[in-house]
Amino acid sequence: MIILKSVEIIEVTTTVKADDLIVSAKFKLAASKRIFSRIKADLYFDGKLIKSFYLGIPYYFTRYEEFPLKAVLNLEEINPGSHTIKLNMVGLWPYAGPSDSKEAIFEYQPLATAIKVRKIPKIKKIEGPDIAVLTNELKKLYEEMKERWKKEVISRQDRW
Repeated sequence: MIILKSVEIIEVTTTVKADDLIVSAKFKLAASKRIFSRIKADLYFDGKLIKSFYLGIPYYFTRYEEFPLKAVLNLEEINPGSHTIKLNMVGLWPYAGPSDSKEAIFEYQPLATAIKVRKIPKIKKIEGPDIAVLTNELKKLYEEMKERWKKEVISRQDRW
C-alpha cells in the first residue's frame, strides 16, 4: 500500500537582508474533495521550534499548483555563523498521510555585535496569499470574540 503525502513542500529558501531573515516556501496539496483543508506548520531554527501555526485553505484554492508561504524573522542578537531553518507541514484531516519537511542552511553575519545573545529569532510576520494563517494568539482571540458574541445574543434574548 502506497501512502501519499497530503502536503508536499516543494522548496524552502532563505534570504538575509540586514538583520532580517526572509524564509520563502512553496508547497502543494494533494487533490482532495474536502471543503476546507487545515494544515499545521512548524518552523524550526537550528533544531529548536520557533512557531507552530495553522493554515486554512478552502477547496476552491486547491486548483492552484503551488501555494507560497513567507516568514520574516528578526536575527538581532543571534550568533553569527551557519544556521538551519526547517519547515515541517502536515494535513489535519483523517487519512492525511505523513508530514513533509524541508531544510535550508544560511550564513548570518550581523551588522553589529550583540551584547545579549538569543537562541532563536523573533518572528516579525508570517503570510501567504489567499490563505488564512492562524497563530495560537489569533485562535485565542477568535475564541474570545465568539464567546462574547454568544453572551450578547443570549442577553438580547433574555430582554425579549
